[in-house]
Amino acid sequence: MGIGGLSMEPILCPFCGGTNLFQEDDYGLEMDFEYWTVHHWECLDCAQSFDKIEILPTSSTFEEINESTIH
Repeated sequence: MGIGGLSMEPILCPFCGGTNLFQEDDYGLEMDFEYWTVHHWECLDCAQSFDKIEILPTSSTFEEINESTIH
């Protein structure tokens, strides 16, 4: 599940427009005030791989983010 409840699943390959996609394992990375989730896909039509990256703040509220950047 992605941002705002939307799925991060692509509907087609950005290289060939094919829809025969295979999702490989996702992985996460925490950096400073953000948490990155990398969704890795392979197109079975053209054999190209591509990623979709979801970036979320590690703090749940704007006030927490703002407070941590001020001090």
